Amino acid sequence: MNKFGKVFLAIVLAVSSTPETFAQEPSPADPAPRETAVAFPENAPMLRSDGTPRLYHIRNVDIHGVKYLNPEILKSSAGLIAGDSIYLPSDFIANAISRLWSQRFFSDVKIGAQIEGDSLDLQVFLQERPRVYDWAFEGVSKGKQKDLLEKLKLRRGSELSDYVIDKNTKLIKKYWADKGFRNTEVDVRIKNDSVRPQAATVTFVIDRKDKVKIGKINFSGNEQFADKRLRRTFKKTHQKSINIFRNTKFNETDFEDDKELLIDFYNSRGFRNATVVRDSIYPIDDRRLGIDIELSEGNKYYIRNVSWVGNSVYETEELQRMFGVKTGDTYDKKTMHKRLGIQKETDLEAMSVSSLYQNNGYLMSQVEPAETIVGPDSIDLEIKVFEGKQFTINNVGITGNQRVDDEVIRRELATYPGELYDRSLLMRTLRLLGSMGHFNAENIQPDIRPVSNELVDINWALEEQASDQFNIAGGWGSGTFVGSVGITLNNLSIRNFFKKGAWRPYPMGQNQRLQISAQTNGTYYLSLIPN
Repeated sequence: MNKFGKVFLAIVLAVSSTPETFAQEPSPADPAPRETAVAFPENAPMLRSDGTPRLYHIRNVDIHGVKYLNPEILKSSAGLIAGDSIYLPSDFIANAISRLWSQRFFSDVKIGAQIEGDSLDLQVFLQERPRVYDWAFEGVSKGKQKDLLEKLKLRRGSELSDYVIDKNTKLIKKYWADKGFRNTEVDVRIKNDSVRPQAATVTFVIDRKDKVKIGKINFSGNEQFADKRLRRTFKKTHQKSINIFRNTKFNETDFEDDKELLIDFYNSRGFRNATVVRDSIYPIDDRRLGIDIELSEGNKYYIRNVSWVGNSVYETEELQRMFGVKTGDTYDKKTMHKRLGIQKETDLEAMSVSSLYQNNGYLMSQVEPAETIVGPDSIDLEIKVFEGKQFTINNVGITGNQRVDDEVIRRELATYPGELYDRSLLMRTLRLLGSMGHFNAENIQPDIRPVSNELVDINWALEEQASDQFNIAGGWGSGTFVGSVGITLNNLSIRNFFKKGAWRPYPMGQNQRLQISAQTNGTYYLSLIPN
């Protein structure tokens, strides 16, 4: 009798405590029925659901049918590790199969076993989904095709599945919807490669239709302000008007931002509880859509009392004078938060109660207003201040600079070890480092790390950028050629001119500037000007 006559070879897809057990399940991405494999004999341990669980030792795990994926990684992700012990019957095999299905790499998963005594060899039979040899688009320009490839992160060799196709189809529609083409239709054409097995070309056929613009923005529930005034609070969401230069396309992200501006407008006019109850977007015709916004304005509130708690460094009168909100004022959330310097109204360079503390060493200071509604139209404000301790700068570090010497950068720093922490000096340093021209100004941010209750380290992580310039120009006039060439070195180091290994391609690091320009018209004129 051969080997397979001596042992059970099983193809198992689900092992559970239920009386019925199947050899395989359909893929979640492919609902078509599959041919059921022959099940174990009734006395096979992996199929019995009514027997006493028995301990088996996994001797080997073999992966079959895999061409593109790493078998060892698959074993690990499925939890099938040689040397482990498992009880059967149990849900161990079913869980392993579920883990393999969840990766969406396979169109078929089966697990079989060869059992000898208390040992078993697991055989994992997998069928990989086809791979995408190429992604293509029809109906759009080459520039937009390249943009879509980058935004969708489409790569050759990725798996082909219903999930992948559906996900990218939705992303393509959203991409065009953000540009105003809300009726875009996307068809998918899949063509198997005649040369490469298990490979296919996927083509998205895109029909953008007509651009859809906002025809009307309607408000309901607004009694205090007219529709026209509320529309002006929107910065990017506009309806069609006589202003042909105003953008009237609909963008969901911009619309959400504009709704926040609408509520900010109400809050600044005393309507503390104003909310957007609901909104709806609907087609007026093929080229126009309408937006309906239902509002709940609530009551208008006024400030009754303002009190301060927790302040000891600064007198209440000084803080109140800076805050400027007094009894009888209309409730204005945006202005209050701006003067306190908190939440989204924080301006790191503007004067506020928060900056008053932050610029005097109180790194951990916090300011938090508490509002108490009194009656139908009044609010009491209690402003809680946590001052903490003053922090002193411990170390100031610099990272990311390869071309500019540390000593040159430190000349531009306004933060020094031993001095009190001062946020205004951090802002000044940001401006100075950005003005040097050697670093990406947008990415300059201080890394502030307290190292104790009173000491803080500040590290400046820098991203260098090219700052040298090379210019060349030429022309023809009066029967002769006229040309000029110039080069500007913005990070020269004179002291390293004769230093071995410093020429890369010229000695640099000291932020010294050298400009050389030359002009000529051929035989008659030549000028060389160093600066």
